[in-house]
Order: sequence, then C-alpha cells, then structure tokens
Amino acid sequence: MLIDIISTILITTGSLFMLIASIGILKLPDFYTRMSAITKASTLGLGLVLLGISLLFDQIGVFAKAFIIISFLMLTNPIGAHAIARAAYKQKIKLSGKTIIDELLSLAQKASKQETAWLRNKTNVEIAEELVYTIIRLPASHGGSYSKALEIAHEILKIDPATGYRVAGVIYSKMGRFEKAEKHLEQACELCKYSHKATFALVNFYVENNLPNRALNVIEAAMKIHPENFDFPIKAIHIAFDFEVSNKFAIWCCNKIIEQSHVTPTEYLLQASSFKRYFVERSMGK
Repeated sequence: MLIDIISTILITTGSLFMLIASIGILKLPDFYTRMSAITKASTLGLGLVLLGISLLFDQIGVFAKAFIIISFLMLTNPIGAHAIARAAYKQKIKLSGKTIIDELLSLAQKASKQETAWLRNKTNVEIAEELVYTIIRLPASHGGSYSKALEIAHEILKIDPATGYRVAGVIYSKMGRFEKAEKHLEQACELCKYSHKATFALVNFYVENNLPNRALNVIEAAMKIHPENFDFPIKAIHIAFDFEVSNKFAIWCCNKIIEQSHVTPTEYLLQASSFKRYFVERSMGK
C-alpha cells in the first residue's frame, strides 16, 4: 500500500514537471529558454515517472531498465541541450528582447576593443595582458585561441620579459602543459624577484595542481625578499589550512603577522589569531 502511494506521488509529480515543460515550450519567449524548459523539467519529470513505474511493478528487470533510461537521460540531455544551444548561438539565433546579459557577446566585444587598443600601442603591456586573459576565456567560435594568446605573450616577452614569462606560463597552464607552465612561471619569479603577481601566479598554479608544499616553498622564498608583504603569509596560512600541511610554517606565518600588529591590516590580524589556535591544536593532535 505504501509503495503504491509513493509510486503515485512520483508519477503525478513527474507528470506535472512534464506539463510545465510543455507549457514552457509554448509560452517562453525565445529558443534558449524553451530549450532550458525541455531539458530541465522534462528530464526530471520523465525520471520521476520512470522511477514511480519501477516501484509500482516491483520487479528487478523493470527497475534495471528504468535506472538505465534515467542514467542515459541525465547524461545525454544536458550535453545535447548545450550543444544545440551553442550551435543556435553560433548561427545567431536571437535572444529574447527581455534578456539583460549576454556574457559571451560582451566578452567578444571586450576582446575586439582590447585587440584594437593593442594594435594601436604595442608597447602597452597591460593592455596586451588583459587581451590574453580575455582570449583564453573565449570559445574558439568567438575568437578564443591558445596559439593566438601565446603569440601575444611572446610579443610581451620582448618588451617585458618577466610579464611575458608569467603570461605564457598561465596560458600553458590552461593548456595542461605542466612542465612548460612551471618553467615559465619560475622564470617570471626569478626575473622580477618574486613580485606579487608572479609569486601568486606560480603559487596558484601549484595549488590548482594539488602541490601545496611547492606552493608554500614559493611563498617562503618570496617572504625572504619581501618581508613587509602580508599577502604572502596569509596565503600560506590558507593553503596550510586547506590542504592540512606544514603546521610549523603556518604557525610561523601567524606569529609574523601578529608580531607586527601595529602595521598589519585588521582583517589579516584577526585571521592569523584565529588560524594560529587551530594550527597549534592540530600540531598537538587535538
């Protein structure tokens, strides 16, 4: 009896979702919102109906078939909808007039403006760096290209080697070329004597690749050259906390910040005090 009630609830709820999807196809203002209604509501609705049917029949064979169908729906519907919507956007199917934000269009326009500015002034490293980061965020259909980004990075390298190596390292990291990315980012740090941007680029690279100890080694080297910089020890504290490594170094960083409380930003001082207690207790096995 209970199974029949649960099955009825699932089938009814699923049918309602499918009804909502049907209404969405008729009432929503453009192709993209209709596609959203089809994929989300109908996938959930059909999944609930199939689950309710499998419970109603109470047979392993029916349940197995329902499970397989639901799995395929979950895997294929979102991917198919994404591919279709992307193809529609590429074919310039218009968005509804009520659409407020088109991030992809805004990003493409931003890249176009930056490229124009860069072509007019090829000595401006800041514009070139911004252009590179915009390009690597764009899909290939809208001008995104790692090779193009690398070409600009090589031109930056001729003007400002440290920035050029850093930008190239970020690009190689996005491409999944670990060794080249590491080499370029290390060169950037050496050339600019562990500047804020170069240090954090290399640190973030190691963190993204689950190498917290290497990241902490970089921060330690940077702190020797820039002992007045409080961003480095606070970053080390967060890495040590997130990855549960290097309690001793983390406590040392906390003490460094606390000892210079007269010049330390209040936010950093509060964090250091809070984290120190945690690291001390962790090192004592509490």
